[in-house]
Amino acid sequence: MKVLLFLAVVAVLEYRADSTISCYVCSSATTANCGDPFKPAGVMMQNCTSNACSKGVGEVSGVSVVSRACGTGTSDACTTASVLGISATTCICTTANCNGSSYVMASVVSTLVALMAAFYFR
Repeated sequence: MKVLLFLAVVAVLEYRADSTISCYVCSSATTANCGDPFKPAGVMMQNCTSNACSKGVGEVSGVSVVSRACGTGTSDACTTASVLGISATTCICTTANCNGSSYVMASVVSTLVALMAAFYFR
């Protein structure tokens, strides 16, 4: 019975009424507040039809550009690539406005649920 109650709570906390997600959409090349550290004042938010937000950081010859946008993905993850002196890191996150932080992190709800489960079922 406790397991069923636990699963019901998780389902309610993770449920989204629609398939849209709100993300910050900007580039530090055109909006100074878009860079790191991020300052949300004057940065556009958009209701995206995708299921995730993205944050990308590119660097060429010591010049860094940060971009934030709608993305696609099913879990929080980052990838990094370097080619011919150009490096880029792209992170995907799956909670509203999650691409507004300096570091894209896992869902707080998912983390709390995992901690509760570890404590409860030990």
